[in-house]
Amino acid sequence: MKKITCLALLALLFTNCKQNNTNEELKSVTKPADTIAAVKEEKKTDKKEDCKDIEVEMGSGRECILKDTDLETVYQNIIKNKEVEESESFLSTIPNENKSVEINKNGLISIDYQITKDKVAISMNYEGGVTEVTLEKINNTIKRSIYHYAD
Repeated sequence: MKKITCLALLALLFTNCKQNNTNEELKSVTKPADTIAAVKEEKKTDKKEDCKDIEVEMGSGRECILKDTDLETVYQNIIKNKEVEESESFLSTIPNENKSVEINKNGLISIDYQITKDKVAISMNYEGGVTEVTLEKINNTIKRSIYHYAD
């Protein structure tokens, strides 16, 4: 009789422990699902921007296609969001013609603007390399390319 009682208590204890472990497993599984949902929501807000990283010889780059915008807005966002180092040295607006601006500050020697009909090419000449920013209007979208080259 004592053996049966002990076995019954052990069986109850074992099932209770097993049930607690299952609850803990369920709790740990539900936490990552919340994180995944937050990441999906974040991606939904960036639908107007499609970016990819580009590998180039002696450097790196990033190309983005920005929908429903114009050259001036993208240019202002580069300055405002500091998407490139020393963007505060950019001219306040895109110049109407080719222009070179001497900076000589924080390793940045000069900034060269090359303006064509639907394209703005900005070269930031550093002591240790060059950063090129290209804004190109294609229909109702802007292709923004930022490349960093080492000397």
